[in-house]
Amino acid sequence: MPLIGKISAKNGTRLTLDKINAGLRRKAKELGVEIKIFQFTDEARIVKTVSRSRNEILGVLIDPGALARTCFSLRELLAIIRIPTVEIYPEEIPFSYESFDNSVLKDAVQSRSIGPATSVYSEGLEMLFRLIGSQH
Repeated sequence: MPLIGKISAKNGTRLTLDKINAGLRRKAKELGVEIKIFQFTDEARIVKTVSRSRNEILGVLIDPGALARTCFSLRELLAIIRIPTVEIYPEEIPFSYESFDNSVLKDAVQSRSIGPATSVYSEGLEMLFRLIGSQH
């Protein structure tokens, strides 16, 4: 994800990780929820963060990227803690459709989406908000 700006420059959107995060914060404010954004490139840190926070968080929005095919520890954790989780993929990332189709998380999450990076994150947050609302 740190190179999303390089990819988006080619298609003219000029999207950066900072812009994605700002969009998520705007959407969270609009929905009246608090979010914390973490970006890790290794599964162990994701598992550790979610596991430690499991009693404080109501949901997880995750873009597993290249980890999608191999993150069995994360899949197991999500299946155990059963926190509403939405898995998303920006379609501009190389092999995102392959990762989406072959994700090991697909059976451990409640919703999944793939789409333009300019919208898939905020749409994913909306999905997560609805999932959490339906459980409370």
